[in-house]
Amino acid sequence: HKPSPTVDRLLNQIQNIPVIDCHEHLRGPQSDVEKQPKDPFLWLIFDTYLLSDLWAVSSDTEISILLSMDATFGEKWEVFSRLWESIQHTAYARVTKLALQQRYGIEHISRQSLLELADVLKQRSSEDYLQILTGAGISAVITDILLPPSWEDTVRFHRNPVLQSFLEGDYDLPGNWYPVFNANFFHEIRHVDFIKFVEGLSKNSISSLADYEEAVFAIIKKSVEIGVIGIKDWSAYHRQIDFSLPARHEAELLFNTVLMDKRNQLSWPGAKPLDDYLFHKIIRCAEELNLPVQLHTGHMAGIRQQVDKANAKHLVPVLDLYRNVNFDLLHANWPYMEDILFIGKNYPNVSINLSWVISIDPLYCIEFLKRSVLTIPHVKIHGFGGDYSLHPEMTAAQLTLAREVIACALADLVDTSWLNEDEAMKIAAGWLYNNPNRFYCLNLPDGNARSIDDA
Repeated sequence: HKPSPTVDRLLNQIQNIPVIDCHEHLRGPQSDVEKQPKDPFLWLIFDTYLLSDLWAVSSDTEISILLSMDATFGEKWEVFSRLWESIQHTAYARVTKLALQQRYGIEHISRQSLLELADVLKQRSSEDYLQILTGAGISAVITDILLPPSWEDTVRFHRNPVLQSFLEGDYDLPGNWYPVFNANFFHEIRHVDFIKFVEGLSKNSISSLADYEEAVFAIIKKSVEIGVIGIKDWSAYHRQIDFSLPARHEAELLFNTVLMDKRNQLSWPGAKPLDDYLFHKIIRCAEELNLPVQLHTGHMAGIRQQVDKANAKHLVPVLDLYRNVNFDLLHANWPYMEDILFIGKNYPNVSINLSWVISIDPLYCIEFLKRSVLTIPHVKIHGFGGDYSLHPEMTAAQLTLAREVIACALADLVDTSWLNEDEAMKIAAGWLYNNPNRFYCLNLPDGNARSIDDA
């Protein structure tokens, strides 16, 4: 932001607002500390968004060098240093630089600083992990971790040892961490192996579509009893998010095809009637159990994605049909701002979640937040979610950027006399804490901001 006394005053107060992190893939120190890479290049790019920017100016061959466990430091530095010159000013790079500065005192990426980082990474501990988040002011974390991580894709559609461990009471999360139930694997059925996995989880025989529906409901219900506070669906990575309302017999024919012969597999788009039917069944489960639903919208991680299939406008029939279900639309639908503003203004059961998008396009977020104040009840905005796995440093760094984005947006509205500073601070407290606390029924203490005059 340009030098501004209003921004400075607001930002100073926003630093003191507790934060509910509305969307993560962090699994807690017991899992992440062990798996977080010790190689500095892998720490920078493995399961982080910086990889996407590097890939966008590179080749599969060069990326394979950076991700290799066998390439030497020198070989990786030769590739990384050249690519870094091209991407160092993106928002993803800014978050990376902030993480290095805040946690490790590294002001500039160089060969020597990465050698020093390698030594520091070997000393990581569980205490360090949690201190990064609490030190950043994060009071609670809503996390999507009840599925194998992205680097275990081969496991995902056949079994889910993480969910199984959770249902058996063997998965520990830190205090004030709240898991969501990952829905799309339960409606994206392609092979009988997954049906058999669900059969084992529910401990009931599945010999019909009705049996499967009952089993999924039982699994979700048990998950809620253990601590799940919502449902998450990220079907946009696999399909256009236009869910039709197929007749039950269409879905049943496809389900029976898979169930009767393990050699049968469904492909897309042939599987769509079954996929859509089961998606609706899961949303009805959410309605019955009074669970909010997170839906991925807008940009997708990685490269070569077809972003138009993830535009939130495709979800309008679902939002209209399930008026008793509260939907949290993730990532502010970047880059389709007008569509998400329209939806947020028109659908009482919709909130808009700025997780991840602040590290994609901070200027989009400033403009979105300013326009949202003018168009949407401000209680419907959830202002932060890191959306990282393994790297709490990146989450803390993105929160630094998020606070500045919020201060800039609100300062513009104060300087044009749309808001006064006390009103701006109450809105900021809502965006960062009070709105998600209420939406997700966390029942945490209120996080009201103090008056500017009282500070």
